[in-house]
Amino acid sequence: MYKAMKWLAIVVLMVTIAGAGLVLYALNTMKPQVLDVTIVRTPASQAQDVFDQTMTQLAEGSFTGRVYGSADGLTAEDCAFETYTVRVENRGLFAAEWISLDIEPVNVEGGADILELGDTAAYALGPGQQGDIMATVLTTMPEGEAVRQIHVSGYVFGQKFDVYAVP
Repeated sequence: MYKAMKWLAIVVLMVTIAGAGLVLYALNTMKPQVLDVTIVRTPASQAQDVFDQTMTQLAEGSFTGRVYGSADGLTAEDCAFETYTVRVENRGLFAAEWISLDIEPVNVEGGADILELGDTAAYALGPGQQGDIMATVLTTMPEGEAVRQIHVSGYVFGQKFDVYAVP
């Protein structure tokens, strides 16, 4: 009887240690990580129909994105679209839901960010998965002049998370 109780105590101790390790892993990987950021710049004159549609939506008041500055008097030749693609990895044990990407606007002498196109998708990553999320900014800044901060947010197991990155 004494030997059986001794082995049972050892097994219970091992299960407790394994459980504590699992809980620590779950807590330390609760927040998804930004793996990579790529930027593609497209002159607005090469995407004239998107530019025109965006300006029409602004004039009508039906634009669903974020407006950072005045778009009065802008032409497609003055602007460019910068599309940020962010690779996010969820190493945790729970799904990351309602993931969103926000680009912090830059306003310096010689140019400024005008707006960020709207995105109505609800992004989610299951445990151990990777995925891409994109945001497009209309800017008047010359290429390579702006260093923008990227903000990824969402929820894991009901807890809000925020991740910041600079490309």
